[in-house]
Amino acid sequence: MASIPNPSLNDGLVALKQGNYSEAIAHLKGVYEMELDDSVVSRAALGLVKAYHGIGDGEKAIALCRNLTQDPDPKVKKWADKTLPELTAKYPAPDTPSARNSTGFVPLDGTAAQLPSSKHRTSTTKTSSNFQRLANSTKRLFSQGKTPNPTPQNSSLLPVPYSPSSGAVPSIFTPRPRWRNSKRAKNWRPLKRPKFVRLWLVEIATAIAFFWLLRFVVQFAMRTTNTLLVKLPFFQPIQLFYRDPTIAIYFFLGTLLILSPWLIDGLLKWFDGLEPLSLTQLASRSPEAAQLLPDFCRQRRLPLPKLGILPTDAPVAMTYGNLPWTARIVVSEGLLEQLADNEIATIYAGQLGHIVHWDFILMSLGALIIQLPYKIYWQVARWGENLAELAQRKFPSSHRFLPSTILGISGVVSSLSYGIYWLLSLPLNWFSRVRLYYSDRTAIETTGNPNGLTRALLKIALGITEDIQTFRATSGMLESFNFLLPVGYRQAITLGSCSPRIHFEELLKWDCTNPYHDWLIISSSHPLIGERLHLPNRYAQFLQLDTELNLPPSTPPIRDNAARFAKLRNSYKALPLLQSAVLFGLMLGVILRGLLWGVGKVSDWLNIWQLIWMYNATPFLDGCIMIAFSLCVFVWINSYFPDIKRSNLWREPNLGDFFANPYTLSPDSQPIQLSGKLLGRRSLLNWLGQDLILQTSTGLVKLHFSSWFGPLGNILPKTTRASDLVDQKVTLTGWFRRGATPWIDVETLSTQEGKIARANYPIWITILAVVAVFWGTYQIWQA
Repeated sequence: MASIPNPSLNDGLVALKQGNYSEAIAHLKGVYEMELDDSVVSRAALGLVKAYHGIGDGEKAIALCRNLTQDPDPKVKKWADKTLPELTAKYPAPDTPSARNSTGFVPLDGTAAQLPSSKHRTSTTKTSSNFQRLANSTKRLFSQGKTPNPTPQNSSLLPVPYSPSSGAVPSIFTPRPRWRNSKRAKNWRPLKRPKFVRLWLVEIATAIAFFWLLRFVVQFAMRTTNTLLVKLPFFQPIQLFYRDPTIAIYFFLGTLLILSPWLIDGLLKWFDGLEPLSLTQLASRSPEAAQLLPDFCRQRRLPLPKLGILPTDAPVAMTYGNLPWTARIVVSEGLLEQLADNEIATIYAGQLGHIVHWDFILMSLGALIIQLPYKIYWQVARWGENLAELAQRKFPSSHRFLPSTILGISGVVSSLSYGIYWLLSLPLNWFSRVRLYYSDRTAIETTGNPNGLTRALLKIALGITEDIQTFRATSGMLESFNFLLPVGYRQAITLGSCSPRIHFEELLKWDCTNPYHDWLIISSSHPLIGERLHLPNRYAQFLQLDTELNLPPSTPPIRDNAARFAKLRNSYKALPLLQSAVLFGLMLGVILRGLLWGVGKVSDWLNIWQLIWMYNATPFLDGCIMIAFSLCVFVWINSYFPDIKRSNLWREPNLGDFFANPYTLSPDSQPIQLSGKLLGRRSLLNWLGQDLILQTSTGLVKLHFSSWFGPLGNILPKTTRASDLVDQKVTLTGWFRRGATPWIDVETLSTQEGKIARANYPIWITILAVVAVFWGTYQIWQA
């Protein structure tokens, strides 16, 4: 049916009333595809159901009516619930549905083509932008050694052909998140100035911890290097490595701090194509943001930050520099295309908040330092693969010895570099989480648009998920600059992939109501989105606005001593085994060590010679820590990794339902079997299994893959690595965990061709506990 240039809801409803169904469908379908207001979209969809019913197209009428049963408007939902049985009774489904739908399109691989959702349709009207995004996407795929995907990868947003057994809707309409587009304040006043003591204390603690850890890593590397050089023939140790590196580290950090704006500029230009962005160019994409920037800076007496843009589809924004006078604000093409004008302004206001609070300085330095091991990891892996391929062509007589040797050395160096990057990232997590609450507050007070900020953060999560699925892996930019992004890529995976089928409020219920959610974010770089969005919700209520989301009340702080003790007593349930066993075991060992040391000290005072020996028995006391750790592991391992049997195995569950359960914790081990496509980086870039994601029909889920000897054991030679199965359809068995980011501990990954990658998480934990037992026993024996 031909489309019309200016579709109108009123004209479509008038034509429907007059019985002119062809004209009604032309108008209403155009409104349904192009309109941004959800209430208007719902009215158009309701009219389309009647129009399709009028022309006897029952398949389309049922498909659209089925979507309306999930409409947030209760009146529309009630009408759809009443109408759907009538339509299904009048238009029964055929026994053998055809693979070709009414549009003439034949799905590839059993999936239908993706139609743009109403909230992403703003970018579809920008033809030139789409061609540019396609060119950038193709260029990036080829640069990573991949070919563009012939079908859209975002299967969580893809419709599936209708069948009576599955209950899925036909491929004509796409399930999508629905926005209420709640209003903003017209007049507002700033609230009481927040207290920055917490931000400053966390910043100081982060700086100290980061310096201490960096110094430890440098010293360990220097000592290990000299130890190896001493044992190797024809080599001498480096005398400089025996000196204290503290002064050199101070000088190194100072130099990086001074040069950080230009160094990060160079990294983004070299690896990610950073380009300058003028206010005039920004005004053509977001007039409100272009006006906000100079007004904000003039009021705060700040220089206008230097603006930049990244040619990537992932919606990202970051602020870096060493002073307000050298600050940069960089956004991506994806952010400007996927967010509305007022939503872009809230993101820019939040970035300005980082500058006003001066928290961007430490975060810029930290992000720059971890770039060094990360770029080594990335480049060595790339160079190793290219060099091995070249060696295979130049020296075919060597068979696989030379290429395998090159790959082995490159893989070890690359993986160890990634391990250093991960280790140095740990101290930055706390500061990264805290500073976002202050920047969100600045964004709301500057724009008076808390609902716009809510939509912006959710759309960023959706866009990051779409980017990961489109390119079948997490980009290096998303991972390496994760601390500077408004939304972390790990939390975006869950939220962005399941939201088209489950309301945001359901997905975020765990973030708001789980009693241990504040403990489980220890290793997270960003606060839980559900907890974070309570701030704009409260501001919207303060400004007497309808809220974009109806979030459940957040779990209040526990003030009763008995309740605190109960939460502490059950705290082991709130942490993964590796963290729980290590932390609890070490805590128990340290307490036991302290008690025994205290007994020895008191015995020394009281001259009880039989017990004085415990005062100086350092090996014995250290052995107690190892023994306590191993006992904790042995006690918990069976319940944490239950046997996977037919009776307890969940096959192909809806991941959204798992994610939305607000009471689950990581020790609630649910054996699970899922089928889908394995996403992630290939070859050396994924030897540690750090980027493994399973793409299923109901969402994405992160995978943890461990060898007999833990994550570093993944470096050892293997018949089939998990990364070898990337881009293939796999069947997974493992244990589902729910933490700040849901994940699955993998047992097996198998393909239809019979390839199997087997993980050994329980065995690795057992080996760790046995080693701890022997080491503790040896220490006690030495005492």
